[in-house]
Amino acid sequence: MKQIMRVITAVLLLVTLMAPQAAFGASSSVSLSGAKTAKAGEVVTIKVTYRGDSLGYVNGHLTYDTRRLEYVSGGSSQGNAGLVQLKQYADNAEGILSFKVKFRAVGAGSVNLSLETLETQNLDGDADMGTPSASMTLDIVKNSSSSQSPVPSSSETSSSSEESETSQLTTESQEVESAQAEDEQSGREKEGSIPYPLLLIAGIVIVVLILVIAIRLKKKR
Repeated sequence: MKQIMRVITAVLLLVTLMAPQAAFGASSSVSLSGAKTAKAGEVVTIKVTYRGDSLGYVNGHLTYDTRRLEYVSGGSSQGNAGLVQLKQYADNAEGILSFKVKFRAVGAGSVNLSLETLETQNLDGDADMGTPSASMTLDIVKNSSSSQSPVPSSSETSSSSEESETSQLTTESQEVESAQAEDEQSGREKEGSIPYPLLLIAGIVIVVLILVIAIRLKKKR
């Protein structure tokens, strides 16, 4: 009987040790996606996506080089100061909060966009979900058409329009592929996680089975 009690104690201890990991292991992640290249004068969209089970609130800021980019919309900024503040509360339990920040490319060269998280909370507002960070590089090339003084012919205008449409389609395709990759990664993370209630139920079932076996053995004796 003492041996059975030791087994029961060990099972209960195991369930207890697993509880903190499931209850307090919730965390969040963030990613930046969008076009990798742009022409001077174009408006580019950078998508910031936060993910996390029961994610309820995020507060972060996106920094950039004002010599290369000019802030347009998508967050909160005091002019073109090189920093865009991103704050949002969740209105559902999907665990995804996203921003679409728009910039105008103003100078040729490579520019690094860096996202730093100041605070995250769960839906109940009583648990911190980490401060993830992310970054990406955008290459800006000179727009050769802007430096030409002669008035472009109709054929050149048509060609330029086609190139612009092609560039826009490529950008949209890159954003769709990036979003699909993020969704697949989120799905794999959710598939690989085991909810705490299931672990607790499994532990209780094991304890009950052990007690039943112990009682039957005792009756046989």
